[in-house]
Amino acid sequence: MEQSQDGYLLIADITGYTAFLRESELEHAKDSLRSLLDLLIEQTKPPLRISRLEGDAVISYALQGSFQKGQTLVDLIEATYVEFRRALDLMVLNTSCNCLACRNIANLDLKFFVHYGTFALESLPAYIELVGSDVNILHRLTKNSVTTMTGMHAYVLYTQAAVDQLNIPEMFPELTLHIESYADVGEITTFLMDMHPIWESRKHRYHKEVKPEEAIFIFEQKFKISPTVAWEYVTNPKYRALIYGSDKQELKDLKKGRISDGSVYICSHGKNKIQQTIVDWHPFNQYTITNNTPGGGTAMNTVRIQSEPDGTRVILLASKIEGGSAFMRGFMNTIGKNKFLSSTEEGFEKLSKIIEVEIAEGVPHGEESGKIPEEQIEEAVIQSLSDA
Repeated sequence: MEQSQDGYLLIADITGYTAFLRESELEHAKDSLRSLLDLLIEQTKPPLRISRLEGDAVISYALQGSFQKGQTLVDLIEATYVEFRRALDLMVLNTSCNCLACRNIANLDLKFFVHYGTFALESLPAYIELVGSDVNILHRLTKNSVTTMTGMHAYVLYTQAAVDQLNIPEMFPELTLHIESYADVGEITTFLMDMHPIWESRKHRYHKEVKPEEAIFIFEQKFKISPTVAWEYVTNPKYRALIYGSDKQELKDLKKGRISDGSVYICSHGKNKIQQTIVDWHPFNQYTITNNTPGGGTAMNTVRIQSEPDGTRVILLASKIEGGSAFMRGFMNTIGKNKFLSSTEEGFEKLSKIIEVEIAEGVPHGEESGKIPEEQIEEAVIQSLSDA
């Protein structure tokens, strides 16, 4: 057993599965659960590492220092929920089967439990066991009064310890304060985020982006880090200053303490300050900004994150400048384009060297979990069926 460490503990638990099984044909129910577990495993991305599966739940963790900022974990959870709900909708739309299992898929949902504390890792033949009193607290919280007291069926439950560590104080006053009490551990203060509004706001969302055929230039850089960690770098003002060749960058107009649509990067180039407004924020996939350019024109940049077997490819697509002075527009779309491309190449090379040094120094960079064996997934499905 390894020495105890601090970090985040997370359980993603399918809601309503027991009732679903009791009312459904087991063979089709088994297929549905397998598909949903596969999705949750795929969405549990580094720096989160899977500990093990437990029936219809995925248990994971991330060690202290794995995230550059707390928003990354919150965004990971929300992205997982959106993909889960999208998968459910597709299952409903694509099935022509009239059995109860297929008809009841729409009644499933997903909830998350997040705690921060101390735990040890015990390597077993089939999985990594998390050990410690904080692990027990998290498991205890899965048996709660949330739905009875609030009516929520899909939610994230953050403990006070997790809230303190995430360090997004503007976000949590908007959430529902909820107290759970247990005979052996006493009262536990938690904060609940209802996930249904998240899904409603994103299910029909149209993404603004610079398409390859519209780009004035496209630059790509490969990094030997996970997509989640790459996303943290290319959205962090400190490292964006390298990419855009600016003296420094700062963030303004955060939404409840988080970067989102409408947030603004201010790029300082000597006395000149360029405002880059986020017009599409799609965590871990891509984001798009608009720039104000010399001569009163505007341009868009899209930064994409593309997962590859041995790392991540970051792709920057820059649009032509529109509007403003005809002379400056023509200049920037020709000579200025080459200068921007050269600066981008130089900036990404600097970032690549920084990451190489950090990896050599042992800084966490989102190492992948070991692949979950097929037999372990099958055992989890069987356990869920037998527990129903």
